[in-house]
Amino acid sequence: MAESPAADQELLRQLAKGNETAFTCLYERYQGPLFRFVLHMTGNRATAEEVTQEVFMLLIGKPKSYEADKGTVAGYLFGIARNVTRRIMQRSRLDLPIDDEAFNGHAEAALASDLDVLAELSNAELLEFLRKAVLALPEQYREVVALCDLEEMNYADAAAILECSPGTVASRLHRARAMLKTKLSWQKCTK
Repeated sequence: MAESPAADQELLRQLAKGNETAFTCLYERYQGPLFRFVLHMTGNRATAEEVTQEVFMLLIGKPKSYEADKGTVAGYLFGIARNVTRRIMQRSRLDLPIDDEAFNGHAEAALASDLDVLAELSNAELLEFLRKAVLALPEQYREVVALCDLEEMNYADAAAILECSPGTVASRLHRARAMLKTKLSWQKCTK
């Protein structure tokens, strides 16, 4: 995704003229980041594959629907992915939070325990706890974590995709990180 917005716009113009090489370039550039974004949002590889495919099918079907004055091609593609993901999640009810019942009654006792759970957890277990904690975040917070922390986007690019200000992205990210820290501390994954 290091290419310039102008280069992406030229590829899109070429795609609109039927240039298959232009499509291949755009696909190779954005398929991975889009797939990872959707995977982080849903936790489901099949959904991530489906959404990524749909984004590129929509791009092929309507390459002229992109408007340069509204943002970058990357922002346009992530915006499509975001909207398709939301639609699929609403339809399939994949947006269920982690069962907080385990946290509610036992959180205080678990935090007071002297047992060093961190020493017993493997990296795979820690990653699984983190993945579940991210998936349990409300959508607006999960989006900023996926874009800024996991996809390493800057606030301005994430703001363009999410159609909000960079300050809102920063605020949501701060809140999301605090929520993650709380959830992970309930599971004794942080100190």
